[in-house]
Amino acid sequence: MHEVGIARSVIDAALEVVPEGGRLSGVTVTIGPMSGVVGDSLQFGFDVASKDTPAEGAELEILEVPLVVHCDACSADREIDEVAVLRCPDCGGTVAIVSGNETLVTAVRYAEA
Repeated sequence: MHEVGIARSVIDAALEVVPEGGRLSGVTVTIGPMSGVVGDSLQFGFDVASKDTPAEGAELEILEVPLVVHCDACSADREIDEVAVLRCPDCGGTVAIVSGNETLVTAVRYAEA
């Protein structure tokens, strides 16, 4: 389960901004459907990886963003549901991913000692 490794990376990144002696109280992570990260598995991994660390007991908020692509043919940005077929839903043109492949720590909450 690679989500435990991802959870460790999330915790490490979050703890970097917590002042010495502080305790992490929450982290917000944004994931997209192309990231390969499963929200429930990330939550489990976070619970496991945070045990006996300054992050233990912290809340993990997971925000799922849609897959958005940019079509070269019609120059439009469109949200798509089918990740297996990366084509423009309007004209069928070739697309580039605009968002939906990210795994980002977007907010950190902590309590100072």
